[in-house]
Amino acid sequence: MKILLVEDEGLVALYLKRILIEHGFKEINVARNGEEAVRRVDEFEPDLLLMDIRLGKGINGIEAVKQINTKKSIPVIYITASTDQQTHREALNTKPLAIISKPIEPDELNEMIDNYFDVRGIN
Repeated sequence: MKILLVEDEGLVALYLKRILIEHGFKEINVARNGEEAVRRVDEFEPDLLLMDIRLGKGINGIEAVKQINTKKSIPVIYITASTDQQTHREALNTKPLAIISKPIEPDELNEMIDNYFDVRGIN
């Protein structure tokens, strides 16, 4: 399974990538902003987007997912430190698998991915 991790904070991206690798995922690509994520979808063809909602510059994660969804339907799990209800409502309008709050617990993230993809038979 191929995962596109979109996270603008370098240490957080490394932490999440390590969690995924330790869980057995081998094909993980990292994008630092929304524009890069939109470009990488065509190149990398991920099975899952792990998308931070608030990205430092350019478009946010929600807008990136909207742009990606005009081309392809890729499941998304949002990660966020935001507790803003309006932002959560906007994210929910893109029909994500889940919204997970930071700090991310490895077991929670892995279980979320496993449950979704085990049901669909994607490895």
